[in-house]
Amino acid sequence: MDEIASHHPHCIGCGSENPGSIGLRFLADGDRIHATCTFDERHQGAPGFVHGGSLATAIDDTVGTLLVLLRRPAVTAHLEIDYRAPAFLGREMALEAWADRVEGRKLHLAATMHDGDTLVAEGRALFLEVPLEHFAKGGWVPDQWPY
Repeated sequence: MDEIASHHPHCIGCGSENPGSIGLRFLADGDRIHATCTFDERHQGAPGFVHGGSLATAIDDTVGTLLVLLRRPAVTAHLEIDYRAPAFLGREMALEAWADRVEGRKLHLAATMHDGDTLVAEGRALFLEVPLEHFAKGGWVPDQWPY
């Protein structure tokens, strides 16, 4: 498996310089992305539990990392999360993401999140391909996208 660098230092999901970052670390395995993270008090909802929005952020960031493998710049258009079991703080979560199908500029992506053998959450996302200039408008062009 090959490591994939963070999107940028201040990314909420994987940024090393963001004090609120979830701390995702990504590995490419063929056409899939594997990631791990451990949520802490910064990501808390109810006491001792990970906030659902933090889980959704981790899934969105993990499926978004598939764009590096697909070599297509895109943005999230729709994200669905099914919460399957409680997510506890301080536990290492394992994520896996893959592309279900690609239809023109529509990228149908999916992911799961596990705490050991327990399925914590699963998600489905629709990403829409955009010109790379879209990201330049925000003052950033991803280095790992060789366009």
